[in-house]
Amino acid sequence: MLLITVDKLPFGDIAARKRLGRAHIVNRGGDAAYANYEIKIRDQDDNVVMSGHLHDYPRHAGHVFDLVARGLATALNGGREELPPRPVHSWRQDGSWD
Repeated sequence: MLLITVDKLPFGDIAARKRLGRAHIVNRGGDAAYANYEIKIRDQDDNVVMSGHLHDYPRHAGHVFDLVARGLATALNGGREELPPRPVHSWRQDGSWD
């Protein structure tokens, strides 16, 4: 299992650390070349807020951060291996970033 933790460190102060969320990436089988992973994104209270699966991910073909990025993107986008659109603030309803 891979555990991804997101903590806020105000001004780099470890003593003031605040947990914002975690993600678990769990190997759910496969073979020597390809693996299946389950991803669960959890909030600061450890509740699962999003989840997803990566099927036939090529082991040892890329960096561990490729697995992490694709796993998080899949969980965030309802099972599709792509990032959802950026969130838009309520004061900028047209979606522009200028």
